[in-house]
Amino acid sequence: MAMGGLGVSLAGFAGLFTALRRTDLDTNVEVYRWRIREIVVSSFLLTFVAFGVVVLYEATNDMSLTARVSSGIAAATFAVSAAMRAKPGPAWPDEKDRRAARAVSLVWAAVMAGNVIVGVEWYLMAVMLILLLAPALVFFRAVVDSTRPAAESA
Repeated sequence: MAMGGLGVSLAGFAGLFTALRRTDLDTNVEVYRWRIREIVVSSFLLTFVAFGVVVLYEATNDMSLTARVSSGIAAATFAVSAAMRAKPGPAWPDEKDRRAARAVSLVWAAVMAGNVIVGVEWYLMAVMLILLLAPALVFFRAVVDSTRPAAESA
C-alpha cells in the first residue's frame, strides 16, 4: 500500500516541471513533455501494480503466488512501456543515450521477471523499488537540469 501511495505522490510532482522550467535557456520542449509523461506513466504503473499486490494477496492468501504473479505483471508492463517510451524523436537527441536507456530498462525488466521463478516477498519489494526508481530518476534529472547554471547547459 505504501508503494502505491508513493507512486501517486511522485506522479503529483510532474506538475512541478512548469515551475522548474527555466525560460533563460534554449530548451527542448519535447524533453519536458517526455519527462512529464514518463513520470506520470511510471508512477501510475507503480501504483496499479502495488495496489494489485494487495488485491491479489487478499484473493489468494498465498504470498508466493502473489509475488510471482505481481512480479510477472510488473516485468511485462515495465518492458512494454520502456520499449514504447524509448522511441527515437526530439526527446532523445542522442541515439546512444536512447539505446542505453532502452537496454537498461530491458535488463531491469529481466531482473523483475526473476521473481516469477523464485516467488519470494523480499524480491517483490525489490521489484517495487525498481518501479519507484524509474520516475524518481527522471524527476531527479529534471531538477539537476533546471538548477544548472546557464553557462554549463549551453
